Amino acid sequence: MIRKKKKGLSVMIGYILLITFGIIMSIIVYSYLKTYVPKDLLKCDEGSSLFIKEVNCSGTSLNITLKNNGKFNIAGYFIHAANNSAQEVATVDLSSKVHNDTLTGPIIMGSVVMFWTTPNFLLPNQEKTHEYTLDHVISQIQITPVRYENEGNLQRLASCGNAKILEDLYCS
Repeated sequence: MIRKKKKGLSVMIGYILLITFGIIMSIIVYSYLKTYVPKDLLKCDEGSSLFIKEVNCSGTSLNITLKNNGKFNIAGYFIHAANNSAQEVATVDLSSKVHNDTLTGPIIMGSVVMFWTTPNFLLPNQEKTHEYTLDHVISQIQITPVRYENEGNLQRLASCGNAKILEDLYCS
């Protein structure tokens, strides 16, 4: 009786099982992530727009008057600043620096400065002035409006990236 070594065959079966298990796990993870990530980004209606009517810097105070010059109501905005003019993207979040009056707003939700608790509060041609406290020099501000959009039966907050405003200024 001749004995054959079958050790090489069992190692190959182990590799095949390991690769098969990896492929099956990657298919399961891909299927889960495909349903987890939304398919389309929620966008604002065309015609949603804010306009910086006036900007005043004095000492550590920054006053911004915003006007809704679009066709639709606006809920609030993201506000970011740049430290120097060479910076292409404004990265300093100023939303936490706004003076918050409980009677007239604004309301801070995460990093969004909301005009009021009512969805899409700022009507077309209305103005709001907000005051910010600065703790460093800024050379630009970037404001991106947000509004509530209906998606199915839900109202979700949508960023109006196509209506982004970039204003050069110097506040020390």
